Amino acid sequence: MKKKFLLLNPPGTKKYFRDYYCTCVSKAKYYYHPLDLVYISGRLDKHYELSVIDAIAEELNAESTLEKIKEFNPQIIFFLISSPSYEEDVPFLTQVKEALPKTQLIGSSDVYREVREKAFVLHPFLDAILLDFSTDDLLNYLKKPKGLIDNVLYRAKDGTIVAGAEKHGYGAADMPIPRWDLFPLKRYIFPFSRRGHYATILTDFGCPFTCTFCPMSTIGFKLRDLDTVIKEVKLLQKLGINEFFIRDQTFGVNKPRSYQLLERIQKEKLNISWTCFSRVDVVDEKLLKTMKDAGCHTIMFGIETSNEELLKTYKKNIKVKQMFDALALCQKVDLRTVGTFIIGLPGETKESIEKTIALSTQLGLDYASFNIATPRFGTTFRKDLLEKGLVQEKVMRMDSAKSKPVFKNNRTFVQNSGGKPHRVKEISNEEIFQLQRTAIRTFYMRPRYLLKRIVSIKTPHELKEHLSEGLSLLFD
Repeated sequence: MKKKFLLLNPPGTKKYFRDYYCTCVSKAKYYYHPLDLVYISGRLDKHYELSVIDAIAEELNAESTLEKIKEFNPQIIFFLISSPSYEEDVPFLTQVKEALPKTQLIGSSDVYREVREKAFVLHPFLDAILLDFSTDDLLNYLKKPKGLIDNVLYRAKDGTIVAGAEKHGYGAADMPIPRWDLFPLKRYIFPFSRRGHYATILTDFGCPFTCTFCPMSTIGFKLRDLDTVIKEVKLLQKLGINEFFIRDQTFGVNKPRSYQLLERIQKEKLNISWTCFSRVDVVDEKLLKTMKDAGCHTIMFGIETSNEELLKTYKKNIKVKQMFDALALCQKVDLRTVGTFIIGLPGETKESIEKTIALSTQLGLDYASFNIATPRFGTTFRKDLLEKGLVQEKVMRMDSAKSKPVFKNNRTFVQNSGGKPHRVKEISNEEIFQLQRTAIRTFYMRPRYLLKRIVSIKTPHELKEHLSEGLSLLFD
C-alpha cells in the first residue's frame, strides 16, 4: 500500500505567494498556482497516494485546514512557508505537528534557503528541507538516506542535522507532468486572462541573468523537455484550460529553443491564449510577431527604475532607450504590456522615484506594478545590506507588495552630479511607502488611460476581472 503524501499550501489572512523562492502578497484579487507543489506532484505521483490542500486558493481558515489534514491523515506532508506569511505559518505548522506527531514534515521556502540548519532550531516541527523542486533530490531523501543529499537538509534519527549542499546548475530540468487534477483549478485568478480559468506552467527553471535584487538569479537555469511541456498543455486543455501564464523568468532568452516551442504550439494547433515575462533587451520584432501568432497577448517586463546608474549597480543592465524601443515594438504587433517597477532602492531620492513614476506613464504600458525594494532571502542585495548593517538578520517577515521597507533608509550619502560629489539625503521608509501609493494612483487614474482600458476590453470575463482587480488595487 502506498504511503499518503500531502502537498500543503497553508492558510493565511492574505493571499500569500509562497512558491518558487520569490515570495510576496497579492496586491489585488489575483492568485497564482503554487509551482513547487504543482511540479513536485508529477515527481511523486507513481510513488505515493497524493492529495493537495491549497488553503489560500480554497479560502480555508486554520481550523478547517487542520481538519482536512487530519481527515486525510498523511504519513508525509510537503509544505510551503514564506517570509510574508512567516508569523502565521510557524504557529499553524506547529499545530499540525502536534495533531499528527508521527507525520513527517518537509518544507520548502525562501526562508529555508536563507537560514538552512538554523531552521531546525527555529522550527521543532521540521523534519527536512528541500531547496530545489526541479530535481529528484526529494525522492532520493525519501528512500531513507544515510548521508548527504544535494539540496536536502534533514534531521537524522540521532537528532543531528545532515545538510547537503545547495546545487542548482544549468542544462536540462527533468520535471514530469504534474497531477493538475488534484488542484482546485477554478479557484485561481489571473488579472490578464482572456478566457477565464487558467494554469501557470514552466518551460524552464531559474534565470540566466544576474539582477542582485532577485532570487531567481541564484538558482541556475535549466530547460524542460519540450515534448513534456506540450503534453502538459494538452492535459490541461482536457481539463478545460486554454489560458496560460508561462511563468518562465525571461521568455525568449534562448531564442532557438523559444522558436521551437512557438512552432510546436502553432503546428499542433493548440489554440492557447497566454501571458509571459521577458526583458526589453531580449525581445525583437520577429520574436514578438511569432509569440503573437502562437497565442501570446500580454508580456510583462521588469523596468524597475528610470535611473540607469541604479540599473547598472543592481546588475539589471538595461537602458531607458531599450525600454521605449521594446514597448513600441509590442504596440506595433498588438501585444499588451505590463511594467514592473521597484520603489525605494538604496541610493534613491524622492526626485529619482518621481522620475520613475513619470517614466511609467510615458512608456505606453497597459499595466504597471509598483513594488517596494525588499532584501529578499537568497539575494546578493540582501547580503550587501546585511554587510552594511542596514537590515536585521533576525527579521523574517518582509513583503514587497503593500508594506514599508524593512531596511534602514533616511541616510545621507555621497552622489556624483556633473562630475562633482555632493551629499544627498535619502527619503524615509514612510515616504517610500506613500510614493508607492502615489505611483499606483498616478498611473491608473489618468483619464486617457482609463478610456484606453475600457476600449481595449475584448471579453465579458476581462471586464469583470478589470473591475475587480482595479478596485482592489486602488482601495485595499
